[in-house]
Order: sequence, then structure tokens, then C-alpha cells
Amino acid sequence: MNRIIISFAIVMITSAAVAQTSTKNSLNFGNPILIDSASMLLIPTIYEVSMFTSNKLAFWGNYYSNIIFYNFKTDVSKRLFAKDTYIVSLEKADYRYDAVPKLDKTSTNQWIFYKVLNVDRNRNNKIDDEDPTVLYVSDTHGDNLKALTSEEENVKSFQMYEKQNIALVKIQRDMNKDGKFTDKDTDFYFIKLDLTTLAFGSKIEMN
Repeated sequence: MNRIIISFAIVMITSAAVAQTSTKNSLNFGNPILIDSASMLLIPTIYEVSMFTSNKLAFWGNYYSNIIFYNFKTDVSKRLFAKDTYIVSLEKADYRYDAVPKLDKTSTNQWIFYKVLNVDRNRNNKIDDEDPTVLYVSDTHGDNLKALTSEEENVKSFQMYEKQNIALVKIQRDMNKDGKFTDKDTDFYFIKLDLTTLAFGSKIEMN
């Protein structure tokens, strides 16, 4: 019965999401994403196509502008970030026509991890693929949001190993100190992240 109620709620919210557009902010609602919780849905807000040809974002990509955490039991919602930003999509690809969007390998029972572009480090007045991706985390209710990595480095990948309770994060350094992250920056390292304590281990480097 609970699954039927949740499925009905998702269908209703999805219908509203498709129909509702914010012209003022050039944003749309994306499809709600079910997380492993008894009460929470994530509803991403996404940029309209026109934003990707503006000076604010200099390349095409699959990005959210923000995420709304919706508690369907209390009927209360909240935004993850106070200001809109660029969040790499969290959805797991599922091409079945009746599939409910679910989180990719970016969450545990405690935490949800986000790769975020929110720093114009190369100072060209826009966010582009030469700016750093920063790893953020919140709890599964959208609280306790914080950055785990520095804007001085670029997160290239985040791979979870749930049974081992760790993630491996691949980091790129700005090797030539020009404020950009490009193919010329070939200085990388891996680092372990404890999925319970959020503590980093030692850097794994080739040299």
C-alpha cells in the first residue's frame, strides 16, 4: 500500500514538474528522484537550454541548478543550496518508459554526495570546464551541507565501494598554477574517503 501511495505521489509531482516553468529564473523542475528513505524525494531544478548559450555557463552539460528536498509525510520542502549553482546530475540512467528516477552511486544511508561547479577560478566571468569541480555532502534530509574538497583542486571522479565503506576520489592539481584545469595539468592523485566519518585518508600518488 505504501508503495502505491509513493508511486502516486511521484506521478502527481512529476506532472506538476513538467507543467511548471519559472520564466523569471530560467529554470524548470526535473523529475523527482526517490532516495532510500521512508519520507524523502529529491526534486531537482534545471536550467533552460538558453542558459547554456549565455555568458553564465560556457558549455553544454547535464547540470542541476539546485535540489529541493521534499518530505512527503510532513509536506515540507527545502532547497539544498541557498543560491543556485551547477550540480552534476545525480540520476542513474534507466531507459524503461515506466522507470522512477533513482540516485546514482552517490549516496549512503547517511549521506548524499554532490559534484558542484560554483567557483569562477579562472576569472573569465563564467563557469566552464576549466573551473574546479568541488565535492559536497549533505545528510539524506538535505541538512549539514558542506564542501569536502578545496576549490584549489579539481574533482575528476568519485567512486563508491559500499561494502568496504569507502569512496575513492580522483583529484587534479593545477600543475602550472594558471588558475585553470586543462589537459596540460597532468598531476593527479587518489584519496580514500570514509563513508561514515567523512574523513580522508592518505594521498595515493605515483611519485
